[in-house]
Amino acid sequence: MSIYIAFGSNQAFGSIQPAALLCEAGNALEAKGVRLVARSSLWRSPAWPDPADPAYVNAVAEVETRLTPRELLACLHEVEGQFGRVRAVRNAPRTLDLDIIDFDGLIAGEGQGPLLPHPRAHQRAFVLLPLAEIAPGWAHPATGEGIAALTEALARADVEATTRLGRFAAGS
Repeated sequence: MSIYIAFGSNQAFGSIQPAALLCEAGNALEAKGVRLVARSSLWRSPAWPDPADPAYVNAVAEVETRLTPRELLACLHEVEGQFGRVRAVRNAPRTLDLDIIDFDGLIAGEGQGPLLPHPRAHQRAFVLLPLAEIAPGWAHPATGEGIAALTEALARADVEATTRLGRFAAGS
């Protein structure tokens, strides 16, 4: 079973800066029984839709869990809340954003739990570049397109603006 989660942050939570926050979020997931079996590097990407907002730190992890997709999404939302995430304005800066990118190739629409695969992941350099590090053979469950082709289809400016920072490690 291959389950991939995207991590993102562009706001500190108290004294915890975004890169450390992603690591702490990984620890919090582990404490809830969501085991991170592979971690990408940390990546920096411009904020969207307003590039004047602070840049994001992003990563992707492959996880193992006994949770269903709906239960995993609830767990992700709980961890986001633990680190100060407030869902007020769509695409606003945030302390923590956790998204299920792929849940073992499952395709699910609205009303069946979370939308799977994530409906916009294939359009985002900040998801595809870290995902390619840990799952170079990954293919989009709905289209069958491989990660190399999906990355190649991204706007060059988006790919060039997304840069590797360093390790996404356990601990802070």
